[in-house]
Amino acid sequence: RPRNSLPMCGPRWRGLNTRLYSVTRPERSLIRMKKILPLVLLALVATAAGLWAAQSLLSPAAAPAAVAQTKVLDFSLPDMKGKMHKLSDWRNKVVVLNFWATWCPPCRQEIPDFIQLQNTYGKAGIQVIGVAVDNLEDVKQFYYETGMNYPVLIGGQDAFNLMAEFGETTGSLPYSVILNTDGQIVAHRLGALDLPRMEALIKPHLGNLQPAAPPPS
Repeated sequence: RPRNSLPMCGPRWRGLNTRLYSVTRPERSLIRMKKILPLVLLALVATAAGLWAAQSLLSPAAAPAAVAQTKVLDFSLPDMKGKMHKLSDWRNKVVVLNFWATWCPPCRQEIPDFIQLQNTYGKAGIQVIGVAVDNLEDVKQFYYETGMNYPVLIGGQDAFNLMAEFGETTGSLPYSVILNTDGQIVAHRLGALDLPRMEALIKPHLGNLQPAAPPPS
């Protein structure tokens, strides 16, 4: 079951070669014994060290999760014209980093809301940035057809590795990360977002800034 109920695209497994091995019954018994023996030894060690481990994990001094939250990541990718951009170029803004692809229906579904988010909150310090797990030509066509109004960087298939650095290791799309003005990860969501969910993620980090007024009709 996915980590939330939001629509998403699962990983694309390309060029995966699978092989099936036949194993005889005696071989299976031997394999089971080899697997069980280390588990028994491990259980004995774990039981003896259980109390110490529990105390160490619960100690306020051991807080690796808190350290991970303050880690600042950076990368460089080209835009649709081939110009290189660093994530740190937008360090003074609250960044909504969206990993997406044109072949992913939930990704396409949420793009209009990202366009609206940028229109409404751009002057308040929000910057939406798309990272396309896709090829340049498909991205360019979709970009101009939909009127996207924020930077899109071309990551190709290598963007899956970049997603993993930002916390998404299953290779599923879309995946969105919120970075504060210091470049620290403050929120992340897997699955398509609508405008209310986007606003709920960004508003705690906008301070007293107000959304831009809608243009006159």
